[in-house]
Amino acid sequence: MRVKTEAKRQAILDIASEVFRELGFEAASMSEIAARLGGSKTTLYSYFKSKEEIFLEVLLASGERHGKAAFLELEESGDIRLGLLEFGVRHLEFITRPEPLAMLRLAIAEGNRSDLGRQFYERGPAVMLAELSTYLQTLIERKLLRDRTDAKTMALQLKALYEAEVVERQLFGDAGKPLVLDLRSISERAVDVFLAAYAAAEH
Repeated sequence: MRVKTEAKRQAILDIASEVFRELGFEAASMSEIAARLGGSKTTLYSYFKSKEEIFLEVLLASGERHGKAAFLELEESGDIRLGLLEFGVRHLEFITRPEPLAMLRLAIAEGNRSDLGRQFYERGPAVMLAELSTYLQTLIERKLLRDRTDAKTMALQLKALYEAEVVERQLFGDAGKPLVLDLRSISERAVDVFLAAYAAAEH
């Protein structure tokens, strides 16, 4: 009986990441991943139940790295508007990439059929929202934002504002126009609307 190791699991994810980047989710296959790994599909299935599960793990790892960098910039920013603007740009840069969009479509499609949708939300968007809520709560406590509602609701609203102009259009296949949009301008408009509602009077 072969013993599963974390090193082997990570090797699978590294190879799978290359395959997904080169071929896209639909064209990628367990056979291709196994071939590049130099093993068998049986080995893959001993670590992951499906291609979808591997894709989820690859994307979540990428999102975690991206999110850590974005939140670090946000927390270190001395200017609320600039910090939220840059955070929005980073968020849009990630969420409008083909891989996250493919995962989002997949999670929606699988929502009522498997556990994949729940896993994606709880380990992806929910984590981002929790961290953003914590940051906004600190601004409320410092009297830099008005506590017109709770920080969690504010985070949900800000995320929706960031994504409003581009994400839904891409999800429904209108990919041509959003790709040429200025993500910085989109983020700027979102932050301005958010601060118009919540910034303290002196800000």
